[in-house]
This record gives sequence, C-alpha cells and structure tokens, in this order.
Amino acid sequence: MFSKLALKNVTRSIRDFAVYFLTLTFGVCLFYVFNSIDAQQAMLQLTESKKSYVLQMIEMMSYVSVFVAVVLGLLIVYANRFLMKRRKRELGLYLLMGMRRGAISRLLIGETLLIGLFALGVGLAIGVFASQIMSVFTARLFEADMTSFRFVVSPGAVGKTVACFAVIFLVVMAFNTVMVSRCRLIDLLAAGKKNENPGVGNVWVSVGLFALAVLALGWAYLWVLDTGMFSESLGWQILLGCVGTVLFFASLSGFLVKAAQLFPGFYYRNLNCFILRQVNSKINTVFFSMSVICLMLFVTICALAGGLGMSEAFSLQSRQQNPYGASFYYLVREGKPTRDIALRLQQDGVPLEQFARSWSQADLRSAPLVLEEQRAVEALLALGYTEEMIRDQADFSQEEGNVLSLSQYNAARRLANLPEARLEPGQYLLCVPPGIAPVMEAYRQAVGTVTLGGVTYQPGSCAVVEEPLSTGISQAEGVTVVLTDEEAEQYPLSGLLLNVQLKEGMEDGAALKQALANVYTQERVETEDDWRPYDVLATRQAILDQGVGVKSLILFLAVYIGLVFLITSAAVLSLQQLSEAADNAGRYRLLRKLGAKEKTVRRALYAQIGIYLALPMALAVLHSAVGLEVVRRSFQSAVALDIGPSALATAGLLLVVYGGYFLATCFGAQSIVRGRRPR
Repeated sequence: MFSKLALKNVTRSIRDFAVYFLTLTFGVCLFYVFNSIDAQQAMLQLTESKKSYVLQMIEMMSYVSVFVAVVLGLLIVYANRFLMKRRKRELGLYLLMGMRRGAISRLLIGETLLIGLFALGVGLAIGVFASQIMSVFTARLFEADMTSFRFVVSPGAVGKTVACFAVIFLVVMAFNTVMVSRCRLIDLLAAGKKNENPGVGNVWVSVGLFALAVLALGWAYLWVLDTGMFSESLGWQILLGCVGTVLFFASLSGFLVKAAQLFPGFYYRNLNCFILRQVNSKINTVFFSMSVICLMLFVTICALAGGLGMSEAFSLQSRQQNPYGASFYYLVREGKPTRDIALRLQQDGVPLEQFARSWSQADLRSAPLVLEEQRAVEALLALGYTEEMIRDQADFSQEEGNVLSLSQYNAARRLANLPEARLEPGQYLLCVPPGIAPVMEAYRQAVGTVTLGGVTYQPGSCAVVEEPLSTGISQAEGVTVVLTDEEAEQYPLSGLLLNVQLKEGMEDGAALKQALANVYTQERVETEDDWRPYDVLATRQAILDQGVGVKSLILFLAVYIGLVFLITSAAVLSLQQLSEAADNAGRYRLLRKLGAKEKTVRRALYAQIGIYLALPMALAVLHSAVGLEVVRRSFQSAVALDIGPSALATAGLLLVVYGGYFLATCFGAQSIVRGRRPR
C-alpha cells in the first residue's frame, strides 16, 4: 500500500512540479559532465605538456564540485520545502485518518527515494551523452587529435555523482522526517489560511530604505571603479553592495504599490493593481532570497561573460606576444667569450638549418636607466592615471635597462614580418611589454627624454612600441632602449638572444629539442665548463600550451559555476511562483467570477511571473555592467579584454535558459490556477 501510494504521489508531483524535477535532472547531468573530463577520450590524445594542464584542471574541478554539490543540495532542500508546503493539507488528512507520524515519514522517505532514482537515472543518461559533446569541445579547446574518438562512460564520475546526490537526498529525508515529527495537525490543516509576513508596511520607511539602497549601491559602484578589483578594500566594497541589494528588495515590499498608485491611469488599467499587489505580497516574504538570487545571477553573468572574454583574450595575447618559433638566451658572464649562438650550435653538431627557416641574434646590453619620476608622476596624474595604475605599470626606480642596437632590432622585426624602424643619432625608441606602452607614451609626452648611462636621449619619430623581443625569455622583458648601432655598442654586453622561426611541420619544436638533447647530454654537463651556447630555451608551442591550459581552466570554471548558479536562480524563482500560484488559485477563480475574461486573467498571471523573474535579473545586469567594467580596467595592463562578444553570448544563454524557465513556469502556473489537472 505504501509503495503504491508513494508512486502515485511522486507521479502527481512530477506533473505539478515539472520545473523541480527538470532542475534535479539538469543538476545530475551537469555534475556528471564536469566530473568526467578525465575519462573523456579527448584527454588521451593530448601532448604531455597539455596533459599536465588538464590534470591541474581536473584537480581544480574536484574542489569546485564540492561547492557545486553544496549549492545543489541547498537548492533541493529549498525546493523540497515548497513541495512539502503544497502537501501540508494532504499530510494533515493522513494524520486525521489515523496514520502514525512514523508511517508518514516512511511514506515521504519512499517518495524521496523514488524521486532521487528518477532524477539520477535520467540525469546520468543525459549526462553520458552530453559528456561526448564536451569531449569534442575540449578537444578543440586543447587542439587535440580526435581520430580515435570513441564513446566513453566514466565509472568514477558516475560513482561520485551517485554518492553526492545520495548524501543530498539523505539530508532531504531527514528534513522531511523532522518536519513531520514537529508539525501539529491544526497547522497542517490551516496551512493555506496562514497570513503572510507583512514585511515593511510603512511607506516612508520603504522610501528611506530605497534611498539607502541607492546610496549604498552607488557608493559601492564608484568605490570599486576607482580602486579596481585588486585593492585591499574589495571585501568592504562587496559587503556594501550586498547590503545595498538587500535594502533594495526590502524597500520594494512597501514602495512598489505606492509608487504605482501615483499614476492612477496605469494602476487601475486592466488588472494592474491586482498584479502589483500580488508581486508586492510575495516580495514581503522572500526579499532576502531574492537578494541572494540577484547576487547569484550577478556572479553568473560576470563568470560567463568575463570568463569567455578573458579566455579568448589570453589566447590571442599568447600568440601575439610570442612571435618566434623558439628563442635561445645566453647570459654573458665575466671571463666567458661572446659568440654567435647559431654558429656554435652548428659547430657542435646541431643541424639548425634542418629545423629553422630563418633566425637572427640580438646582443642585449645593460646600462643605468634614469626616468624623471617626479615630473612623470605629476604629468600622468594630470592625464587621469591613478597612483595605483602608475605604480603597477611603470617602475621609475629601476637601475638597469636593456639596450639594443637598431640594426639587430630591425633584424628581429624582419624575422617577425614587421616593418623596420628608423632612428637618428641621439634619439631613442622604447620597446616595452604589454600594458606599459600607454604609460610610457604619456611619460614621453610629459618628459620626453631618458638618461642612459649618464647620456640623455631624445625621442624618435616613433618613441614607444609595445612589442616582444623574444618568445618566453624573461631576461628580454622590461623596458628596452633601442639606439643607433654606434651609441648602443658603447654599453657592456649582458646577454645574447637568438630568435628562430621554425620550418612548417616542425612548429611544435619537438624535433629541435630532441636534436639538442642528443648533442648536449648529461655527460657534457659533468665534464665541460662551457658545455652549450645557451642557458635558456623557450618554444612558442610550449608557451601556447600553457596559454591553452590557463584559458581552459578559466573557461571551464566560468561555465561550470555560471551554469549552476543560473539554473539554481531560475529554478528557485520558478518554484516560488508555482507555489504562489497554488496558494492563490482561489483568487484567480474569484477574478473569473467577478467577470474577468480568461485571456485577461492569463495575461495577469504571466505579467506577475515576468515581473517577479525580471526584478532580480534587472539589478543583476546593473551589477554585472559595473563588475565587468572593473574586470576590464583591472586587466587592461596585462591583456586587452573585449567583453562585447562574450557579453552577447552570455545574453543569448540567459535568454534561452531564463526564458525557458519563464515559459515552463507560466504553463505550470496556468495549469494550477485553472484547476484542470487530475488529482
């Protein structure tokens, strides 16, 4: 009898709360997909360097999955609370007919078990197929070989998913048992007649709270835009924004209707007064949860738009900032001879011409570099730079600067397919890393001259260039002063840099590295003092692999957390509206009795749901606009972020997911208020 009753109740719950079960299924699917990355066939076709980044990503995913499990668990418990609220009268009837509380608890446990098995089964089935699509996406992201692709099921991910959701549903069972043991019969039977918390009733208190909310949010926006996301005050800024968000929704409970009443033509048109009072009544009791949902949507938008934008920016920057197939660096030491690195490699038996189509050497020299700090800082502040930006992007206290001759600089530019530069005697050109160029250009406009080794130089026609001198050689980074050959050669050598463009088909550098390993063996390290003509070797492919790893980690984490938060937020709002429709079905029946047309009632229901779902999203979009601008400003010195395309992609995803939940909620709520579904 219990099994038949439990099965009937679960079947009825699936029809009444389709949003809830769809959310559970999606949660299982999402949890499995992102925990099965290590078993996807694409992972088996990666190079060793890329596999190391994938292992780091998998380890990070395991930690994030704990957080995701907690979020999904809270969602399920929260949704179950609404499910139980709908059934309080039913449980009261069970008690009235003589059923013991222990029997009711066992019935609820059976129902929860059936719900869990149903969600796990469907979610895992969808997740297994979705993980194959994720394999293709991951393979493209890591540029992996997919020729031997096959269908893969991850037993480890299945076990982790089952274990996680088993724990969640055990918590739900315990929650239901405690609820049944503590409830009173009179409370269950009179559940639908309970008055709601009136919230903030005084309109002037609401107006005051609204003013405080606007003040707190405005202060938080301006503060974080001024200091950036890496300031020590970020925690206080976040706290101020959270307080402002809570105050905003708390003030709406007494402010929304009063504001609408100032426009009688709108307020009394159709069923607008009924719609606004319904929304206002709901906000009374759930303003805190709406605040939390708004903040979750804010994190979702920033994670998706910011994550997608940053991953693309880092990928593009990695290719632009590594123009050579490989770079060799030799540190000039006292007593050690200078050399032609390419010639020495060939003399030692490394067939460089077999792997490289062209190369050029740059002799890096060193000299005390003096920048006029006081005048520069004053000028930069006048141009709108903050002291923090100046401190982060320009080091005026540096004692040494790299010096490079014009001919060798032009040889490196020709190797990178760039036009040559021109300088007159007494002129300089500053070659700087990404992000510093705007500050150095502002410095040139404000001060103009640089002092190098006691000699002052004037800017050339093109004085500041944002350009890498090597691929992955840290010794070649920083500010490099390019002078004419005669002027550069007066400064002492500090290092030798050989840039190489590899032949087609050998761009990964593996063949070159193997040839070097064959010549410069461990025995030579132990027996020869000057055993090879370079100290550091960096290849573009290794740098790009590292960039792919960073990009993938950012992208996966952003999509994972963003999707979980988006589904959670939309599901909670939808469940609240379904519960609201069930509680107020009598009011909609009364509207029909008073003469309201079915079409008008339906529009009122849809408008109520739309306003309720739109309020937290609207404020979250405003938060996100400020947050993404802060991210763009904070990273502009390191990478050029273009948030536009990723923001459009995020908007499309929000429209699909959020719009889908809106439609599902409208259809479900309409069916509830009509009362036509079988019971």
